Amino acid sequence: MATPFKLKRSAVTGKRPGLDDMQIGELAINFYDGHLFAERDTQGVGIGTTVALLTPWIENYGGGSINYNGIVTATSYHGNQVIGTPAGGFKSGAFTISNSDHTKDSINELNFILGKLVPPAPDTFNGLSLSLTGTNGTAYLCQGFTPTNNTGGSAPSAGSGYTRNTDSTITTNTINDVGPGDNGTVTGFVNAVGVGTTTLDTGTNNATSGAVVISDNKDASLSTRNSGIDAAFYQVYDVRLLNAASPDGYNFAKLTHGSATTNSVYWYEDPSTVGAPTIAFSGVTTPPTASHVVAYSSGVPHYTNNAANTFTYVATVTNASGDMYSYSNYKLINSDGGTTGFTNSGHKYYNNMLISGVLGTHPPARNYAVGAGATTLISTYPNNIHNTITSNHFTRMDVVTPYGSDNNNRVSFSTPVNIMGTSATTSSMDEDNISVSSLGTGSGNAIRVDAGAGSDTPSPVSTTFNASATPAVYESIVRGGTLRHDVTNYTSYLPVGPNYSSGRSGTQYFQVLITRGAVSEFKIVVSGSYAGCFVCLPENSTWTTGLSNTNGWADMYNAYSGAGNPNNADNGCAFGTVMSGSSGTFTCVFGEESSSNGNNKILVRFKLTSGQSISSLSFTA
Repeated sequence: MATPFKLKRSAVTGKRPGLDDMQIGELAINFYDGHLFAERDTQGVGIGTTVALLTPWIENYGGGSINYNGIVTATSYHGNQVIGTPAGGFKSGAFTISNSDHTKDSINELNFILGKLVPPAPDTFNGLSLSLTGTNGTAYLCQGFTPTNNTGGSAPSAGSGYTRNTDSTITTNTINDVGPGDNGTVTGFVNAVGVGTTTLDTGTNNATSGAVVISDNKDASLSTRNSGIDAAFYQVYDVRLLNAASPDGYNFAKLTHGSATTNSVYWYEDPSTVGAPTIAFSGVTTPPTASHVVAYSSGVPHYTNNAANTFTYVATVTNASGDMYSYSNYKLINSDGGTTGFTNSGHKYYNNMLISGVLGTHPPARNYAVGAGATTLISTYPNNIHNTITSNHFTRMDVVTPYGSDNNNRVSFSTPVNIMGTSATTSSMDEDNISVSSLGTGSGNAIRVDAGAGSDTPSPVSTTFNASATPAVYESIVRGGTLRHDVTNYTSYLPVGPNYSSGRSGTQYFQVLITRGAVSEFKIVVSGSYAGCFVCLPENSTWTTGLSNTNGWADMYNAYSGAGNPNNADNGCAFGTVMSGSSGTFTCVFGEESSSNGNNKILVRFKLTSGQSISSLSFTA
């Protein structure tokens, strides 16, 4: 049947029809309030259960606005909602509000003001450096092969240095106190492959996911990176990669957190299996006798500081490289420097090495000298010194690669080598150059002269000593910068010299001539050991007559009497400390005589017995 349509009405304010007043399909209107009612079916067709107000608002007089008392629920709202006037009126605050302001505008203003009150957020790790720990340092890529490039970018190049890793895993440094520690996703990458992901929330997120380790997740007020952040606003965390898989070849790693990305760190995972390098030496080739340059002292030949006196030997290196080598300057053999006796032979580089007559290259080839040693010639010659080298003649050498080292190696050589510097010296014993300083008149240093005879006080002579001739058996020997009582067989030395091992066991002497005028006293400065020291004015007749019993020789082992000249009765000439065979500075006095009265000649004679030697000698005012 058709539903009847009826309209009921009322002019009483607040009048609302009851359920019994209406039927389905009827409308009721209150003309006073402007409200329209209908019976609402809420449970099923034809069963009315309530009277519903169809117009729950009141239009203000003249239109343009309505009033509604109660709660409005809407899925969405579009428009300018007026804020109205709150109960009790508006209070003063951060900004002024009127009852005609729109809600959305006030909320926007409020958000702006709150933004000024919120502390700055902690730094992200965007652009921070990522570095590797536990690697094998920097090494350099060899040439002659194509290394694996896992990065998807530019390939590694020969001769360039890269962080070297060998255990197929990498661990990075820990980046501390970055944010946000309460939201977003942190991901670690090796090349383009994710190696761990952690999603952060407001809880404590300390955890390990794959190779990504999150730790020390805490309130940002505790940050050491960004100080002064108020509590309960933000969180920070620490992060690193731990034992991430590292494939052979060239790789990189990074971390991301939302749009933040660390700097990438690059390395070379070295798959080389080459062993540690070794260095070995050939025998030493000595300077040819036909072309060597020698100087003589006491009849003993000495090498001079001359390239003609070069010693050579061959160094052989195995396992000189794998995929990589050690030094940016291509050094393979490191020389520890010159020795006491010999010049620095210098470092050796890959292009100094030979394999089957072919020189090495820069950069070196991959697996250079693996299976076949590379050789190089080592050359060195004597330093400008006066010395005898009996051990550790030549430099120590080290060979270093990324795969190990062989250090402190020295070629074996035990033959004593006599060296006399090209330059005269007074710092050690030099027969023709014994220091005389600030003494009397004249110039020039003292020189060795013939001892004359094998006794303490023979007739004085001042003939120049022939350094290149075989000396008399009573002459002591100056060899390698030292004066010594000498019975050495120099045929087993280099350069090969004379045999002094027979007929020379008795006392030996060393006599020098000082040529200075106006000397009445002087000091003898000596280092070493000796058995006697005598002084003579050989061409002063007063002096030699007074000391006729000793052929004009005064004795530094005896004290000067304090008056007159040394004489037969008292031949001492030592003033103050007398000489006793030890090192020191001693004063010799002539009494009333002067060297000027004897053609400016002064003789000083040292006596040496077995085992005694003098390393330095000088004379001064």
